[in-house]
This record gives sequence, C-alpha cells and structure tokens, in this order.
Amino acid sequence: MRIFVAEYVCGGGLMDLSTQESPTSLRAEGAAMLRAIVSDLAEFADTIAPLDPRFSELKVDLGETAAIDPDEPLWAQWVTAAKSCDAAIVIAPESDGVLAKAVAMLRAAGVDVIAGSGDFLRVASDKLLTGKTLIAAGVAHPPYYCLSDRRCEEELRRYDQFIVKPRDGCGTQRISFFDSFDEARAELEENLILQARMPGRAVSIALVASPTQQIFLPAVTQQLCESTLQYAGGQGPLDEEMQRRATALASRAVAVMPPTVRGFVGLDLILGENAAEDCVIEINPRLTTSYVGLRRMINENIAARLFDLQSDPFSCCTSVDAVRWKPDGQVWINETMATHA
Repeated sequence: MRIFVAEYVCGGGLMDLSTQESPTSLRAEGAAMLRAIVSDLAEFADTIAPLDPRFSELKVDLGETAAIDPDEPLWAQWVTAAKSCDAAIVIAPESDGVLAKAVAMLRAAGVDVIAGSGDFLRVASDKLLTGKTLIAAGVAHPPYYCLSDRRCEEELRRYDQFIVKPRDGCGTQRISFFDSFDEARAELEENLILQARMPGRAVSIALVASPTQQIFLPAVTQQLCESTLQYAGGQGPLDEEMQRRATALASRAVAVMPPTVRGFVGLDLILGENAAEDCVIEINPRLTTSYVGLRRMINENIAARLFDLQSDPFSCCTSVDAVRWKPDGQVWINETMATHA
C-alpha cells in the first residue's frame, strides 16, 4: 500500500510567505502532526509527503518526499504526487476553504482521499452551519448570533461573556472576547460568528472512521490560555465518568451531521459541572494536534483503523492524565519526555 500524506503548512501551503513571515509555531505544529501520522502509517504502508524545502530544519523524518516548487500551482503538484498512491490523507485548515479545496482537487483527479463527504466537510468547516445543525437536532451547543441569523439574541443576553470568531476559523486563531453582548455584536462582520462563552472544562475527543467502523479515542483535556484560548497542548486520558460523557455527546453530534463521516474527526467540547451542562463547541473534519498524545495512550496503531487493519476494541495503556503534550509535538508520559517516533 502507498499513501499520500499532505500537511498544508509543511506541504507548501505557505510558499508565498517568507520564512520570517510564516509563524514558527504553525510550522512546528504541522510538523508534529505529520511526523506522528507518517510514523504510524509507515508500519504497514509506504508514504510520500509533499514538502516545502525551506522546512527541512524541522527534522521531520518522512521517508519519501516530493519537493514543492514555489513557481508551480500547489494543488497540481499534490495531485501529481498523489496519483501514484492508493489513498491520501490531508491535514489542512478549514479557513478560506483550504481543506475542502484540497480534498476536492485530489478527488477530482481520481485519488481516494480518507476524509468525509463534501457535505460533511462543508457543514463541519462552517461554525454557523455546525451550530444550526446541532441545535436543530437537539444537540447541546452554545447559543450563537451572526448577521444572517439573529434568532438567539434574547437567550444570549442572559450570558456574561461572549466570543467572536471566524466561521471558518482553524483552532483558536483570531478569537476576541467581550463582557458585553452589544460590544461583541458591534464587531460582527459577514464571516464572523458570536457565541456565548460557556463555563466548564475544555475537552477534545477524536473519532476514527472507516467504511466499516467508527471508534472514539480517549477524551482528553485541552490546555488553553485563559485570556486568549490559544491552544497550549493537552493531557489525558480523562477518567471513566468524563470519558462516558464526552463519548455520548460526541456520538450524538456526529450522528446528526450530514453523511458520510470518514477519516479523522476531532470534536471540541465543554464538560460542565454535570452532564446537563455539557455542549459541543465545534467539529474539526481532519487530524488534530491531539493525535501526538493519543497515539501514546493506546496499545495499537491508530492509523491502521482507517484501513480496517484493526477492528477489536482498543484499550488504554496509561493511567488517567499520564500523557501530556505541547503543540510542537513534545510528549511526556508520567512526566518523562518521550522520543518523537
């Protein structure tokens, strides 16, 4: 088996920026995800990854790579490299439709991309459409407000804190905070959404979906900067009660999304003081940074699930909160730093 593995930042997505202009944190986080997934895939398949030659200092051991030429269209180069493969995995931001465009371009060229359907990607990539879908189906989600949908205004005014963020934002980028609903509403533009800031514990849970199975991986805590919500890593697995709550909520959310879910999906949740206060914040239709920690908690190769090479129930091989990681891929197991691979 031969698999094309494309991470947008390392794979040429920032070719139009100088090295100084492209944030080091984005390059390091992208490299961490790419290194982890390629390492797992390499246990049962050959891989090829597009690579911006300027990022060689990240020391990503990728096996075979395809150097990206800045003078040629990016997607065309990805397609050329992927056509010789049996399948493709794309790690790209939802912002500006990058993820959907990358998947569509590869699929149009006949490449089997391990990702959700076009409708699933469309709804999951748009926080407004996600909110509408979840609330309409009775799945807990923060009340929201945007220029085209003001139905929750009365409910929102009962909250004390508010968040304004891009509808297609990736991770915790470009988030603004407000203590006044009117001030938050004044900042709205067409591509922004206003939500209540929900109290509770920030948690993420990942789904691995193949044509024959869907498996939720252990739920973990997200470590977020209090003032900016910037992602600073994570820790897990959670205890059994929190696992049950997170899995139950995530299962309901995925079930009401458009068909068909496939590949890696990450769900961001808030778990409150009790289950009645739990809610889904957003759905990320791609591999997320938590993968670097999750793969250390489970006694199997997670990536093999994508190809139905493993189907038995998984089990954790660590205790509660034994694994901690940073966005750049550094991982600690019982406070001992682990090697990269």
